[in-house]
Amino acid sequence: MSTNVTSISLKGLEGYRIQVEVQVKEGMESIVIVGLPDASVKESKERVSAALHTMGFPLVDKRIVINLSPSEQKKNGPLFDLAIALGILKSGGFIKESISRDTAFIGALSLDGTIHPVEGMIAAVLAARKLGISKLVFPYDPTIPHLDIPDVELVYVETLQDVIDHLSGQPTLSFIQTTKQKEEPDKFEKNFNQIIGHGFAKRALEIAAAGEHYVLMDGPPGCGKSLLAETFPSILPSLSQEAQLEKLSLYQLAQATVNAKLNLTLFAQ
Repeated sequence: MSTNVTSISLKGLEGYRIQVEVQVKEGMESIVIVGLPDASVKESKERVSAALHTMGFPLVDKRIVINLSPSEQKKNGPLFDLAIALGILKSGGFIKESISRDTAFIGALSLDGTIHPVEGMIAAVLAARKLGISKLVFPYDPTIPHLDIPDVELVYVETLQDVIDHLSGQPTLSFIQTTKQKEEPDKFEKNFNQIIGHGFAKRALEIAAAGEHYVLMDGPPGCGKSLLAETFPSILPSLSQEAQLEKLSLYQLAQATVNAKLNLTLFAQ
């Protein structure tokens, strides 16, 4: 019996749908992953096997073949651990609950069945909406702001048992993120309206801010280029919610440290 479980893979910031096809049959105990997996994906079989054994689902005398489709796309990262584990449980007859094709699962498994966040999770959440996925099951990450994506139901889970309970209709643990009350707008140390003179340059920067254009400033040292550049952010329009998420996902994918204030006030408005 074969089982298909939906997941999401990333190519940069762009996400695409992955069908995790799992077949479990009697034979010499082994797990084979095909579909151009990299080393981190190949290691999933060890993590998944240990997690299932810990939870009381031993894979003794089971030959398991896992195909990550589309097979022509390279797969990387531990995003598919949760989907692989569910596919094995369903195909092996350990669980009877149905798994919808419109529900995607992402997350890395630890050896005790705990589900951990992964790099690029925000980008994967944004991709879920574009891919027409109606529900996304993924681990809670306290380091990122609360996500509210239209048309996509977000289900936070902590362990593989939480996912099994959710599939059977039981309520899962609710994660309520505490955020500070809305803060005052950012007060820039150097404000654009405090610059005296430079009428031509200021007019050009105002047009660039309104039309989202690039600006190249040239001139001798001391003519005010740096001052204009430092004050330019004070007249930029606020980012949309989706643009804020894309910015945060870039930081996450680049493994950069995101300003803590951004995390707290991202969705204060």
